Amino acid sequence: MDEKNKEKAAAGSSRTVNLFALRLAVAAYLVYLGFDLLRSFLVGASTLSPAAAWGSGVGFMAAGLGFGVYSLLRYRREAAAARNKTEGTGKTPEEE
Repeated sequence: MDEKNKEKAAAGSSRTVNLFALRLAVAAYLVYLGFDLLRSFLVGASTLSPAAAWGSGVGFMAAGLGFGVYSLLRYRREAAAARNKTEGTGKTPEEE
């Protein structure tokens, strides 16, 4: 029974890390999109108006940074919850 709980904990930890990596990839891509919008406007290769270029560029960058912070906080919360699970029942102390 103890071996089964260890396998479940390892699978849950792997899933948590994978979701964190995917969320960080999405956050990085949003920051890249915002940076690319601003860069193309500043170089003169964009047909967007200045307000639209700055607004969308800064908006995408802010969204990416916000999603990155959210991802980190959620990862830390899920990792702490996995550490707090009791060995015998597989439930958190609040669930018992």
